[in-house]
Amino acid sequence: MDSLFSKDSKHIPLAHEVRPKDWSEFVGQKQIVPSLKNITKPTSILFYGPPGSGKTTLAHILTNSWSLPKRYLSCVTSGVKEVREVLDEAKRLGTIVLFLDEIHRFSSSQQDALLGSVEEGEIILIAATTENPSFRINRALLSRMLVYRLTALTEAEENEIFESCLRKTGTNRTFGEDIRLELFRRSSGDARKLIGYLERILSATSESEEISVFSLDHILGETLVKYDKNNENHYDIISAFIKSMRGSDPDASLFYLALMLEGGEDPLFIARRLVVFASEDVGNASVHALPLAIATWQAVERIGMPEARIPLGQCTTFLASAPKSNASYLAIDSALDFVRNRKREFEIPNHLRNAPTATHKNEGAGTGYKYPHDFSGHFVLERYFPLSFYPKPPKFYEPTNQGMEKMIGEQLARLWGKND
Repeated sequence: MDSLFSKDSKHIPLAHEVRPKDWSEFVGQKQIVPSLKNITKPTSILFYGPPGSGKTTLAHILTNSWSLPKRYLSCVTSGVKEVREVLDEAKRLGTIVLFLDEIHRFSSSQQDALLGSVEEGEIILIAATTENPSFRINRALLSRMLVYRLTALTEAEENEIFESCLRKTGTNRTFGEDIRLELFRRSSGDARKLIGYLERILSATSESEEISVFSLDHILGETLVKYDKNNENHYDIISAFIKSMRGSDPDASLFYLALMLEGGEDPLFIARRLVVFASEDVGNASVHALPLAIATWQAVERIGMPEARIPLGQCTTFLASAPKSNASYLAIDSALDFVRNRKREFEIPNHLRNAPTATHKNEGAGTGYKYPHDFSGHFVLERYFPLSFYPKPPKFYEPTNQGMEKMIGEQLARLWGKND
């Protein structure tokens, strides 16, 4: 069984060689490091956060002071068999620290296999994941662990790590601010990726060789957009996209749209979200919104990418710039809530009933109905709720003063009066 952070390959990546050995060398995660420093008793812990934010390094520094045997398993390549071997070893030797990387890859049953040993203290579980544990980790296991969330590194923290790596490698190379900023942009707060870039530059160029921002593509390859359709990042970006449109910021909306498209998101997923947004957040403030969103969905379905980006961009900018109203959205939810919670039975008023047969007509169905088009202004005061709802029938729809809905509100006020 490999020990934690074992060195069993001939080539040791630079990120491993320069890994901080103690708290004095660790950079970042200032919101949780003070708390971790105070943990002196072996305790099961879950670290979750983006790649390269320090999860493995924190586990390494923290467990070094516990004087317990350590074992490492990657949940990508390991299963119940390997876990059982560690659990059996713990029964023979005593408490073992088990580091599980990418624990979200374990199924629910695989995670359940750990519960008893964690509960009995046979293993101290230190786990790492890039996924939100609320979605991917068993509640029973979570309840037995301290949970710490890590965040992506800032540019200042990346620069500090970059300087530390240069000192540890003993290189005389200098990197201008433009090169550093480009490397920080490419790494997006991922220390492992940043150090990997540095390693490639040092191995591919001589100390006398001039490096420019333009030459980085040749040395490092093209940068892929950081976007995963299957993890929390996916939901965060679509959430930011929706909220930017709701906040009437077309530029921010286009930014998140571009992130999704460049990251390989299904354009039909985006189109469906635009349809919902058009009705929920624009509503009757602009009755053009929903037809445009439906047309966009159809266009995306029929022409595909890359051309589909054009109607998606048009619809996004229109919806973001349009006046907003969620009055119709609130109205249907209010009506549904009223119907679900109504205790008393009711009858459809006789004058509103359908009369398809003589029997219905004999019962009076439809009798007394006033046909609005026969009256001036195509309107006549009438009771449309069940009669038991009067004298104060419920009110669900409250038009706003936004865009076209203002005219709708004025029209209803003229017909029914402001206080009805």
